[in-house]
Amino acid sequence: MRINPLKNIVLGVVVMTMLSCNNTKKEIVAEKEGTIIEDSRPNIIFIFADDWGYGDLGVYGNTEVVTPNIDKMAAEGTRFTQFHVTSGVCSPSRSSVITGHFPARHRVHAHFAGNEVNARRNMPNYLNDSLPVYLPQTLQKAGYKTAHFGKWHLGGGGQPHGDPSAPEPKTYGYDEARVWNGNGPTWKGDQKWPTTRFMDTDTLWVQSSSRIAVDETIDFIKDNKGKQPMFVNLWLKDPHTPLWPSEEQRKDFKGLSPSKETYYAVLKDADFHIGRLLESISEMGLDDNTLIIFSSDNGPAGWGPSKEAGSTAGLRGRKVDILQGGVVVPFIVKWKNHVEENKVDSTSVLSTVDLLPTFASLAETALPKDYSIDGENITSILENKSFERTKPLFWEWRFPKVKTDHWAEGAVRNGDWKLLFNDAINKEELYNISKDPFEKTNVAENNEQLVSELKSLWMDWKKELPQ
Repeated sequence: MRINPLKNIVLGVVVMTMLSCNNTKKEIVAEKEGTIIEDSRPNIIFIFADDWGYGDLGVYGNTEVVTPNIDKMAAEGTRFTQFHVTSGVCSPSRSSVITGHFPARHRVHAHFAGNEVNARRNMPNYLNDSLPVYLPQTLQKAGYKTAHFGKWHLGGGGQPHGDPSAPEPKTYGYDEARVWNGNGPTWKGDQKWPTTRFMDTDTLWVQSSSRIAVDETIDFIKDNKGKQPMFVNLWLKDPHTPLWPSEEQRKDFKGLSPSKETYYAVLKDADFHIGRLLESISEMGLDDNTLIIFSSDNGPAGWGPSKEAGSTAGLRGRKVDILQGGVVVPFIVKWKNHVEENKVDSTSVLSTVDLLPTFASLAETALPKDYSIDGENITSILENKSFERTKPLFWEWRFPKVKTDHWAEGAVRNGDWKLLFNDAINKEELYNISKDPFEKTNVAENNEQLVSELKSLWMDWKKELPQ
């Protein structure tokens, strides 16, 4: 048999390519008997809104808000009712997405602010950039093209809002990034918005933030379609204050109170642009192989227009609180011909710390054995099965205001039970969340042993944290 040296060289290159892709099972391109086999791993689009409450969607029961596109996404996928973020405020929740860790492990106790404020809070000025694992880096090494468009708020942005020496998002594993509340490239139109420092003082930018983030995402998908699987973090500003919708954006809500008119106009505009993204993905023929998730970083704020108009659908507490209304948020998953349509999952207990191990599993790449993840692989929900959580969820809040709903300094959920406590004021509240999701009936006094067990879980976890 005659040996073709050129063919051997080509096959050798293919084998070396396969070996270099972090031991993934499916490669971007493989050659088999002259046939090109494309990577079948899914594209992943994670849409993370800012202060969007559990009840701020029609599909979650709001009868005044107009959110037809996200509602349609839920009808074409599965809606979850027990998805938790790891804090009642922005930066800690976002850090858990990137690291797979509860934020206190990296001293992210509140939102990143000016350096002096961070120091008073015993916080660094930005998310640790020397960890062995980050979500985008993991997918990047597995052969994904990675991008982050929108809010960052994990450090940077210029004083007094952030450390100008903080690393750019690309440091954590993004091929492309354009952000606000962070360092690095801002946006198309850099001449108008040359830094992220004061973007939210510009009325036009505030009105346009969802549009420009979605525009960039659509362009990225078009540019990389068919080349390799894609991962995009699309982190919207809306509906975080300030809210200055245009008269055109307000028109459908005239006659409501000023707060509702303003807030609902912003939600509808964000929903419209999310709809544009969903339509573009469909038009590009990517529906069957694109996992799309919508969620929010915490509950609705208790100030500004959100104070009246933002909804938790009856869950107790709001942004800042580690009660349900602060940390339980919308979570909608769409993946055509994979995730069951028009389904509501009210039993799976999920968290932002689960996203890193889950996305790594979808990318068919293994995490380092010595990197301990606080989350769990929840890919079973993508196979239309419920997820049985085996690890507790923990929250810490170092700045309690005891006369408000954010009185708790710590919380733990294990199984159906959630304990909130503040030792300084000798207060404990215990709830069976499966029976009492609105945290109405405190049963701590009648379950002293269970309170002690849950408190011990939290105290053992606290011993693992940096001092």
